[in-house]
Amino acid sequence: MGWFLSESRLLRFSSFTIFYIAQGLPIGLISVALPAWLAENNVSTAQIASFIAITGLPWGFKLLVGPLMDRFSFLAMGRRRPWVIGAQFGLLIAMVAMVAMSFVPDPINNIFLLTTAGFFVNVFAAMQDVAVDGMAIDTLPENERGRANSFMAFGQVAGYSLSGAFCAMMLIQFGLYGATLTLAAGIALIFIWGIIVRERKGEKIMPWSTGQASKRSLDLQANSWLSIFNDLRKVLFLPTSLLLILIAFLWRASDGFWLVGAPVIVVQDLHFESTTYSYWTSICTGIAAILGLFLGPVIDKIGARKVFIGALAILAFVYLLIGSSVQYWQSSAFLLGVLIIHSIVTQGCFISFIALHMSICWDKVSATQFAIYMAWSNLARSIGASIYGEINPNLETGQQFFIMGGIVAIAAGLLLMVKVQQHRKRIDEIKDDLNQDMIGPIA
Repeated sequence: MGWFLSESRLLRFSSFTIFYIAQGLPIGLISVALPAWLAENNVSTAQIASFIAITGLPWGFKLLVGPLMDRFSFLAMGRRRPWVIGAQFGLLIAMVAMVAMSFVPDPINNIFLLTTAGFFVNVFAAMQDVAVDGMAIDTLPENERGRANSFMAFGQVAGYSLSGAFCAMMLIQFGLYGATLTLAAGIALIFIWGIIVRERKGEKIMPWSTGQASKRSLDLQANSWLSIFNDLRKVLFLPTSLLLILIAFLWRASDGFWLVGAPVIVVQDLHFESTTYSYWTSICTGIAAILGLFLGPVIDKIGARKVFIGALAILAFVYLLIGSSVQYWQSSAFLLGVLIIHSIVTQGCFISFIALHMSICWDKVSATQFAIYMAWSNLARSIGASIYGEINPNLETGQQFFIMGGIVAIAAGLLLMVKVQQHRKRIDEIKDDLNQDMIGPIA
């Protein structure tokens, strides 16, 4: 059977959706269900903030993996696919280890072990993310990236919304064992999909099968560390790239505030059940993921930058509205409305953010360059979570949302200065200069 990403748009969209589901599954457990479960069991805000910040760190250090993927690969199996399969296998093993950790007595009072287990699960989830993103940049035509990113974002949200809701129920009914065992089974199924699907016709399905590397993979493969870092330096420090790095930090730091603040406020301050918060979050993110599918064609038509500006502007307004409506926080209808709107807007931010950064990458060093952007954005979220844990005791109720709204508004304003076409033109000039150097002077 020959399932090749380069030959089928349907296979590209479905495969990247499935791969993003795989990284969404542990996110639902670690970032949604467990924080709410810990909050319900009276774990302090500082400890929950520390749990989120530390378990999220691997997503901030993806840049360490990108250069390895650009430098080394078993090209006969594809340029990125060996890394995708390896990361999925590691994720499966890490989740099985978390199942084993569930037998530790009273895991709630063993936060260190719980945090350590969550950290290693995210190490491999983040590694898979880098490999899949590199594969997407390598195999997706430019005119498919908006739609593909909407499907990929749908996959991630579907993964963590279903995982968040289901794991919340399993944590209450069966404890950590039931939640982690179910997730391990789901990850195992997706691992099998990664083995079946290949990048290009003629490549090996496994190391011992027949096949060979494609010409494109051979042409793009870096021959040395020096060439990777020289090429990366040429594109990473262009004005558009640097500006987007700052914008990403502002937006994702505010998201770190939300990750810690939302479950603590809803469960501890407003005394809702942790399962209620997890169910609401999962339902709202699921709705947002479905609506996000319609955003892909819009991005392909008008551009990711314009969509991202609009989404950030709306998000800033939402945060400011929440901060000025403290008197309504006890209302279930108000909270549910906030969660729905927040989920939809952040989904729009995420889809356009990914598509925008893919559009400014140079395919020669795409894994490293894109990993740096994504790692930085995730590190910013962990930093935001840590900052929230430090400053929250000194804030009046609602003030945190004014800070978040202000930060996001600044990011939207800075995004107006981004010039994607100028950046793409500069990359083309770099390519031309490189080709001329390879050809040498004409006698």
